[in-house]
Amino acid sequence: MNKENGKKKTGKIVWLVIKSVLVFLQLVVSALLVVSLVNMGIIDNWIITVIGLVLLAILILNVVVLLVRQKSKMWAQVICIILGIICIAGSIFALNYTDAFNGFLDKITGKKPELKTYNVLVINDEINDIQELDNKSFSLLSNDKDAKRAEEYLNELISFNVTYYDDLGTMLDVLKNGLTDAIVLESGRTDVLIGEDNEESIAVDGLKIIYTFEIEIEKKEAETSNKNITLEPFTIYISGSDSRTGIKGLGLSDVNIVVVVNQKQGKILLASIPRDTYVQLHDTEGLKDKLTHAGIYGIDMSKTTIEDFLGIKIDYTVKVSFDTVIKVVDTLGGIDIYSDTKMNLNKNCHYIEGWQHVDGTCALRFARERKSYYLGDKHRGYNQQEVLTAIINKMTSSKEYLLKAPEILNVASETFETSLSRDDIIGFIRMQLANPIKWEIESVSVDGEGTKEPTYSMGASLPLYVMIADEDSVNSVVNKINEYLTVSE
Repeated sequence: MNKENGKKKTGKIVWLVIKSVLVFLQLVVSALLVVSLVNMGIIDNWIITVIGLVLLAILILNVVVLLVRQKSKMWAQVICIILGIICIAGSIFALNYTDAFNGFLDKITGKKPELKTYNVLVINDEINDIQELDNKSFSLLSNDKDAKRAEEYLNELISFNVTYYDDLGTMLDVLKNGLTDAIVLESGRTDVLIGEDNEESIAVDGLKIIYTFEIEIEKKEAETSNKNITLEPFTIYISGSDSRTGIKGLGLSDVNIVVVVNQKQGKILLASIPRDTYVQLHDTEGLKDKLTHAGIYGIDMSKTTIEDFLGIKIDYTVKVSFDTVIKVVDTLGGIDIYSDTKMNLNKNCHYIEGWQHVDGTCALRFARERKSYYLGDKHRGYNQQEVLTAIINKMTSSKEYLLKAPEILNVASETFETSLSRDDIIGFIRMQLANPIKWEIESVSVDGEGTKEPTYSMGASLPLYVMIADEDSVNSVVNKINEYLTVSE
């Protein structure tokens, strides 16, 4: 009898422990869910209060039935256990979404340092490693404000003599003539010389990269707008960066779009400025430059240059790395796009005239292509809109992709950043949820004629293809932007 009583006592203790653990888990996950919902800031307080009260009521019921009144009927305990499991599972499922959303906002609105990538380039076939340049001569550009830091970084690895030049063309000639053993050039200028998108044919024959390194640059605090974006029309500059080091890296800005949002009219304007538009970079004198080269100096340079060019004020910025397209599309299992041209862009990306299914890599290649089209950059803008529309359509086409929202948000957060504050974004989403707007989207673009001109970034001796903007086209875009900013309800 004593053994039997001992077993019963042990069984009761185990059963009590199981019920206690269940109640404790229910308490923890319910509290975490309520806190996460409050942090989101999107759901109305009364709804959160109702959710919290329901969870609290079930918790109190479970405490009373499972722990306080341990002699409750077995059917009552079973029901409470089922309710507890449902609450725990439901809260964990909801937390997966709320935490993903909160994490996404924290990452894209947080201040991030910028990375500047440098390459050591040579034309000597016998040199293939940085150590082989010990006690050799190096050349850098004097108009690169971070060149001294690049020199200091390399001095930690090897010893060398260094000469600074004012002009890239001169520096290339010195390398070509054997008067220097290597040049150190940041990645944006390197991509113009030997990148896959290079169409200028200005590189020295045999130029190759033998070493790549990064230095961290403290990013200055972005200017904040005092606009209420739920009530006032506002502007956003979207920069599509091709930096191979992700969102923190400085690189060419191949996508430059000014977005004007007028919530009272339910209208959005997309004003595109081609990457090759010949502009005066902000706070520079002398040679103008391609707009895409402004990205070499950071998104603030691109923003202020566009403000100068259009004579407008840009309230916020959004920077998107091209990695975003690949990762998001692949997470969605590919997208369907329409091409009006048959193209074979590389060994993996082939496009028919018509509809086709593409993966992330080929979606990005399609969005970046311009050489296959008569309209060049302008047609590329159409392709970018095609890819963006396809992503939106795929994400909203089925509940299956709604379930992937946490995964998509996690992917996008690594390759996306904005100067919009968390409160701005939450306020705008709340506005849309409270009074859903069926947005009308209009697209305009700056046009012009192509030619070759010297540029600020590459020097007077290395003329590049640029687009001289048509003045009437620019005025038309500016007028349209001002129209969207001033139109009333």
